Amino acid sequence: MRKQFFLFSTVLLMASLFSTTLQAQWSEAKLQSMYSNFLDGKGYENSIDGDGDVQFIYNDRTFFIEVNEGDTEFFRVVLANIWPIESVSEGLQVVQACDEVNRTMKCTKAYTTNDNVWVAVELFVGEPDVFKAVFDRCLNAIELGVTTFVDEM
Repeated sequence: MRKQFFLFSTVLLMASLFSTTLQAQWSEAKLQSMYSNFLDGKGYENSIDGDGDVQFIYNDRTFFIEVNEGDTEFFRVVLANIWPIESVSEGLQVVQACDEVNRTMKCTKAYTTNDNVWVAVELFVGEPDVFKAVFDRCLNAIELGVTTFVDEM
């Protein structure tokens, strides 16, 4: 029983150290740099915003990639403020339109933040740099989400 406990404790300690090492490998600055360099390579003007996220222009709209060093397996790209909610009755329509996006689309979310509609794609990527293979699809999904939302309004 002691050997099993010692073995289990050793494995748990090694896993903890390994996990901490991997987490430290992807600091906020390293994630920002990776996203920014990727966007530069695609020709997208970009910068670090006040929240530490990487903001960029695509098809004349301002998007951002959330930088989350606390969960490096999570990737999120967002198009904020696509539709201001100007009344309670419009807010009810917005809820229905967001629901249509969320119900019919893969990985795409439409939701309200501060009386405005945002559309995002959220994925679990395993390793932070894996997003590169699906980035264009994420942007297309967001644009389709916007179209679906506007059509429902």
